[in-house]
Amino acid sequence: MQRKRGTRRKQRGGSKHLVFYTCYFGPSANVADKIPEKPSAKYKCYYFSNNRNTLQSAEAKGFIPVFIDTPIKSTDRDNAVDSKELKACPHHFPELRGYTYTCYFDSKLHVMEHDVEKFIKNELKEPVVMLLKSHPTNKTSVWQEYKNAMPSKQYAVNSSKYRGLIERKVKEGMKNTAENHYETGFIIRKSGPLVEKMGEEWLTDIRETGAECQISFFFIQQTYKNYVKPLSRYYGASK
Repeated sequence: MQRKRGTRRKQRGGSKHLVFYTCYFGPSANVADKIPEKPSAKYKCYYFSNNRNTLQSAEAKGFIPVFIDTPIKSTDRDNAVDSKELKACPHHFPELRGYTYTCYFDSKLHVMEHDVEKFIKNELKEPVVMLLKSHPTNKTSVWQEYKNAMPSKQYAVNSSKYRGLIERKVKEGMKNTAENHYETGFIIRKSGPLVEKMGEEWLTDIRETGAECQISFFFIQQTYKNYVKPLSRYYGASK
């Protein structure tokens, strides 16, 4: 998706060890239009949005605002899809390049710097390049993820695309069950070519199917099983 970035307020300094970021795309007064607490005083914390009101509120809470000049869409589904490039491919964004680690978190989550530092130190060890939360109830099945998602109108409209992706991946030799099934609202990455490749493949599948990105990630984590690891505990309570 081609876009032109707006201006952001410059800040000096900051460690290149770790960066935090979150985002929201869509109109004001939406249930997903949330500003979490800033997770860190030590590391830079970015908030990306195409909504200037949201960015004003984020800046007031200490985030570095980045305006993305892409139109606000008429449906939650399309707005959600616009946010997925940030989730899948932080390396596409200059503000997030050059860091050893990136931490993406859904804007509804409460995340703290010292917890993320501990996860990196204790759990993000070679060859792992990505840490995520295990799904709290659906542990192994992509069809259960599909079943749980379809009551939502924004996902149901693309139900045939999700089903088609699952059936195609299984036909190609992948499984519809796996040792772990992940939530994708909190992701710690170790930057590098491998994690970028994983993100590009994930984004391609998201754009093929739609905003329910945990279905498409189910197959990414199978392909790169040795490089993706579940966190030792469920983390990031919703606000």
